[in-house]
Amino acid sequence: MAIFNKVTTTPSSSGATAVTIIANGNRFVGDIEVTGQLQVDGLMEGSIRAEDAMTIGSQGSINGRIRGHLVQVAGHFEGEIWCDDLVIFPTGEVSGQVHCRQMVVENGGSFIGQRDQWSVESDDKDAEGQQSGMLLASIEPLL
Repeated sequence: MAIFNKVTTTPSSSGATAVTIIANGNRFVGDIEVTGQLQVDGLMEGSIRAEDAMTIGSQGSINGRIRGHLVQVAGHFEGEIWCDDLVIFPTGEVSGQVHCRQMVVENGGSFIGQRDQWSVESDDKDAEGQQSGMLLASIEPLL
């Protein structure tokens, strides 16, 4: 019996997909593309492209770029995110540029950076070349 076997995963008839996990205590450096869900509970540096939900667990930390549909952050993220929906949980911290349609920061969660709207029609090059808008509009002093 071989130690390493090639395993091909396909969605089941129920629509469930495979889950890729970078477990707590592990460090991954590089680029990754996943067709199923991705759970990061360890440390990661690099670029991620996820076709399904991507979650940074409370012990997880990513420094890099993420492109996906749903990004959920309970740990720490620093870098740039392109997604349809971003959810920052109470223990989550996001620092950097965010390009998304919808963003939710739950009570206790932290976002420091810039956010702008991201359109699905944009391809990778357009999304990477977009200039981010300011998160906050200018505030006039109270008299």
